[in-house]
Amino acid sequence: MNKYTLGAIGVVVLLIVGSFVLPIESKENTTETRIAAPIIVVEPPYDFGDIDIFGGKVSTEYTLKNEGTEDVTITNAQTSCMCTEGQIEDLHFGMHGSTNKQVVIPAGGEKKLTAIYDPLAHGPNGVGPVTRELILATDSEATPQLRVKFSGNVIKNE
Repeated sequence: MNKYTLGAIGVVVLLIVGSFVLPIESKENTTETRIAAPIIVVEPPYDFGDIDIFGGKVSTEYTLKNEGTEDVTITNAQTSCMCTEGQIEDLHFGMHGSTNKQVVIPAGGEKKLTAIYDPLAHGPNGVGPVTRELILATDSEATPQLRVKFSGNVIKNE
């Protein structure tokens, strides 16, 4: 092999190694940026336990806490089923999404999210275990979507 061939092989090897090393460094920088972005934290799922199907709607409250240094805006919200509704301040939403209203959670602040479940929405025979979600879209890179869950067991008290 002559010195030009060896030089060309060396350049190709450097280009291949460089193509693997540079993207890794770039990804690490992106991760650091995302960690600094506003992060919304929510309590763990709530379990209603037994819910009487004829007992009316039940509800629970969650606290959405912004642990970041920038405000976070909830840009859209919806639920996983027609039997579930959600509310944050004057933002009301259901299975088909929310109104055009948005809610801002200030840096270091918190907002209350109310989950409302109608056990009779699936008819008088809609008994058994349920798990539902409230899905919130935000403008935060760290938490672009939040899924808040609750569960229960719909029963007939006879």
